[in-house]
Amino acid sequence: MKPLPLLTLLLALLAFPPDSWAQTSWLGQAQALEKRGDWPGLLAWGQQWTQTEADNALAWFVLGRAWGELKNYPEAIGAYRQNLRLDPTDQYAYNNLGNAYRATRRHRDAMDAYHAAVRSSPDYIVAWHNLGLTYYDLKGPAGVAQALQTLNATNPGLAEAWRRLAIDYSLTRDPRVTQGAIQILRGLSDAERERMFDILLKQP
Repeated sequence: MKPLPLLTLLLALLAFPPDSWAQTSWLGQAQALEKRGDWPGLLAWGQQWTQTEADNALAWFVLGRAWGELKNYPEAIGAYRQNLRLDPTDQYAYNNLGNAYRATRRHRDAMDAYHAAVRSSPDYIVAWHNLGLTYYDLKGPAGVAQALQTLNATNPGLAEAWRRLAIDYSLTRDPRVTQGAIQILRGLSDAERERMFDILLKQP
C-alpha cells in the first residue's frame, strides 16, 4: 500500500483559486523533502504550514504524509481527518487515511476510508486495490467466499470482479490480474456500487 506521492498532488492546485497559488512554495519545499526521504524535515515543514494556513487541506495532507512515514499512525490519522474536514472529496487523503488505519489493524475503518475514496473517484485504482487487500485481511478466505456467494446471487460479473480484487490480487500483488475487475467496478452506477458495498460491509 504505497502512499500517494506529493508530486501527483500538483493537479490538486487546479482546485484552488488563483489567489491561493502562493502555496506552491510550500508544496515545492514539501516535494523536495519527500524526494530526499527527509521525513523529520517534512514533519517540521508540515507543522509550520498547518500553523500558518490552518484552513489549507493540502497542508494537512503533507503533515499526514510525514507522520505516516514516521509510523506515528494516530497523528497521521488526525492530520488526514482534518484534511478531509476541509476537503471532503479528497480521494488521496481517504486512501492514505485507510493506509494508516490498516497499519494499526483497524481494518473496518480502513475499508470505510477506501470506500469513501472510490465513492469520491470511481477511477481511483489504488484505492480499489487497497480495498480488496483489506477485505481479504479482515474477512479471510472463508469470509471472502461467503461474500462472493452473496454477490453471485445478485450479479455473477460483480462476484468475479470482487474475486479478482479480494483474492487474486491479495495473493499475487500483480495489478494486471485486476484490470478487468476495475473496469467492471468503474462502470457501475452509483446505486449499483453502493448496493455492492452494502452486501460486502454487512458480511459478518
